[in-house]
Amino acid sequence: MNNTEINLNKLIDIIRKDTGINNTMDAIEQLSAILLLKYCYEVILVNSYKEKNTDNFRNLFDREQNRTDFSKFQNVFETLFVHEKNSYLENKTMDKIEDLLENIPFRIRSNKILDILLSKIEMINFNDKLAESYHKLFRKMVNESSASGAFYSPTALVSSIVKVVNPSIEQSIYDPALGTGKFLIEAQKNFSKSKLEITDKLTKVYGQDISPFAYLVGSLNLLLNGIEINDISLGDSLLDNNDMQYDIILSAIPFGKISDINKYEYNYKEYASNLETMFLKLTMKKLAKGGKSALIVPDGLLSNYSKTLLNIRKELLSEFNLHSILSLPVGILAPYTGVKVSVLFFDNTQKEDDIWFYELKTDTPLGKSNPIKEKDFQEFIKLFNKRAESSNSSLVKKDDVLNTEYLNLNLKLPRKTDNQSGFQLADEIICLKEKKEEYDKLLSQFTNLIKENKLVKFDKTITLGKLFTIKSGKTLTKGKIKKEGKYPVYGGNGIMGQYDEYNLENENIIIGRVGAYCGNIHFTKKPIWVTSNSFSIKINSTLEVYFPYLAHVLRSLDLNKLARGSAQPSISYKQIKNIEISLPSFEQQIELSGWFDEIQVQNEELLSSLELQKEKLNNLSEYLIISNCIQDDS
Repeated sequence: MNNTEINLNKLIDIIRKDTGINNTMDAIEQLSAILLLKYCYEVILVNSYKEKNTDNFRNLFDREQNRTDFSKFQNVFETLFVHEKNSYLENKTMDKIEDLLENIPFRIRSNKILDILLSKIEMINFNDKLAESYHKLFRKMVNESSASGAFYSPTALVSSIVKVVNPSIEQSIYDPALGTGKFLIEAQKNFSKSKLEITDKLTKVYGQDISPFAYLVGSLNLLLNGIEINDISLGDSLLDNNDMQYDIILSAIPFGKISDINKYEYNYKEYASNLETMFLKLTMKKLAKGGKSALIVPDGLLSNYSKTLLNIRKELLSEFNLHSILSLPVGILAPYTGVKVSVLFFDNTQKEDDIWFYELKTDTPLGKSNPIKEKDFQEFIKLFNKRAESSNSSLVKKDDVLNTEYLNLNLKLPRKTDNQSGFQLADEIICLKEKKEEYDKLLSQFTNLIKENKLVKFDKTITLGKLFTIKSGKTLTKGKIKKEGKYPVYGGNGIMGQYDEYNLENENIIIGRVGAYCGNIHFTKKPIWVTSNSFSIKINSTLEVYFPYLAHVLRSLDLNKLARGSAQPSISYKQIKNIEISLPSFEQQIELSGWFDEIQVQNEELLSSLELQKEKLNNLSEYLIISNCIQDDS
């Protein structure tokens, strides 16, 4: 540990003693803001306007008595540093720093602690050791607060991704989830290790983060590493309306449920209910022709069966060149999360026929006390450009993935052939164990999901008849219904085929009217043909009801129990129009609908996993019985 690192850690310990500081993350925020002010003073202002300087850095805090936020210190700078030809106010970096400080509260309450802090911070010099030591603080922060790992990705992982993507100095580089700015910094270091001149610096650097904390520490981290922050901004990348595209996109995208703050804007833009899907869609939109991208994503994005993800995986495989997938071991993001993640490498170029799949393995399990190391990536880096097959890598035909029902990108290495038997007993046992572990993980996620406490306030009770009217579809003879066509045909029991015309479009809820499964509910967004054996719903006021929520409610009513008739069961509008339901607010309907969707998806995944386990168990049982009861005389 060098002296600079020791000094920074001492500063953190001092700040932590203040009553306004709750944790290490708060302490790093306050230290970063003060370091940013010192950067303004020492690197920008004093160097540019030495003859006008009349105060030292510490005195600036004495001048500003109303210490409520850091942006107030900008006023002090303005009075101290003015130049006839070159006012510091025209400096773009200073403008950015002013923007940064406006979002950071001044949390330090004790004047004594502040005085000690300022006296010691005077000894901090802006050099390479400071940049290195500052970054090491983040690992300390993550170890002490797992939640803060959202802003931090292991250096060994980020560095390895940058090495294989190998961006050039003239390319524009974008990170839509900036965090600590590590991807951009590693890209700069990658240039420095090449034959470029030492003065060569990243100039086309773009980044954004929704968190003021990440915006602060990421920007300061970039400045300490000699990278300008003119195009680094605070904001939600997903809601940007600009048409900019980038040559290189590198990011550890956030994942999980969207926050409540912007969910209605996301819904308007037809985004999904989880962040990883939205950021993948954003990257595909922002990647310039001929551009390269690498995203760290949760494995659920590769295999989830939701329609949204099926469509986006199909687009990724068909419209982009998904050329490589790096499967990472569990624990690589510990202690922030134990979720298994992979890296998707795809370019906006003509697609290749194969996906190079590499499964990274480590000698010991990864965790908080055993992080991933650079040496763990050596073989991956060596084989990446060669797309070589090995015991840890293989080539998978894209058509094989595209021809499967679920377009599963959670690829596996080929199993070794057992020459002694056509049935690979050892591999089947390993596979069964893997499926069991997968099921346990899904069950845990499902349990956590259903335990969520949704506090629902119902605004009013209303009958279905007052909420909507219904309309029967049109007759379509069986001879006109095909196996293939442009639009699905809905009969009394659901989809019964395809037809080249439609009689209903936009959002709709379909209720089966006639048949053994009458009363079944289907929600659609695309044009369809509805036969006379089904009803479609017409909402009296779309401002009151969120269609997907109503579909969930109607399914829960089990309308099939109202069916009359034995030979040809059916239900009528008269039977359902007097049913009462309670409606929460429109906003809560949207939230609950997303929750119900997640429950359904995870339920389907659990059942699918159980089916696979059942198949493996049957195979094992049959093999063991036959192999021990039947003698082979050949």
